[in-house]
Amino acid sequence: MSAQISRAGHGFAFAMAACIASVFAIVTSKQGLAQTAPNGNTANTMSIQRGSDQAKELKEPSFETREERLQAKPLDWNSTIGTPKPLGLSSPQPETSAGGAANPNADEEALKLHPNEWK
Repeated sequence: MSAQISRAGHGFAFAMAACIASVFAIVTSKQGLAQTAPNGNTANTMSIQRGSDQAKELKEPSFETREERLQAKPLDWNSTIGTPKPLGLSSPQPETSAGGAANPNADEEALKLHPNEWK
């Protein structure tokens, strides 16, 4: 019976410690870098809302008709990925190394670990 009572006491203490830690984390939290504007200045940021005058000025390609889809040019993959940079490493040749020397204590160790198989 006493073991059950002591477990319940520890469970309550753990729950209280978790509640205190979570309240402390909420109270002391700060705004993250991703949530703030650059240099803290919101006047320099701009977003374009759908349906605004700026959004209407943007020209978007239209592919509604068959002719427009046929006139569309495929994406040039080389222009999108940029130029690859050489790594400067020559391709290594695969090699194997020579085997090591046999363990001189292998028989003694096997006899110690598996005595039934050495009868």
